[in-house]
Amino acid sequence: MRLDDFIIFLDENLHRCKPILEALAETAVAFERHETHFRAGEDDDVWLQSVSERGWIVLTKDKHNRYNDLERSAVRRFKAREFYFGGGNLNANDMAAALIMALPEIRRIVRRYDPPLVGSITRSGSITIVFDEHGSTHLRRKIAKTLSS
Repeated sequence: MRLDDFIIFLDENLHRCKPILEALAETAVAFERHETHFRAGEDDDVWLQSVSERGWIVLTKDKHNRYNDLERSAVRRFKAREFYFGGGNLNANDMAAALIMALPEIRRIVRRYDPPLVGSITRSGSITIVFDEHGSTHLRRKIAKTLSS
């Protein structure tokens, strides 16, 4: 993916979030909004496939997606790249501040790792990859820890 192809897709739960929109505009990051391309309540399979085919990076605040088997399956099937805000109860301004700090790392990760990919953005803007082409990174770390004990 070329740097000029770096486009953030704001899913339905963030596409009207004013602080996020302002943060992306302030940092000159290209973005697309859910409502521009899809109807309200569109099935995840529909929009996720379309967004992934375009190479856009999904940004969401729905951290429960990582526990949803259908969502994980869709991320894997469509080779999506998704980042979510995972650090506690962040308000809109907290998410925008975390996003600004996380953007350089998101760019690096997107260039370095092939999809599928899911990353968690913390309040401080750091990112933990929680799902990749091999599945749950948390589960692999847990197994490795058990094996080394």
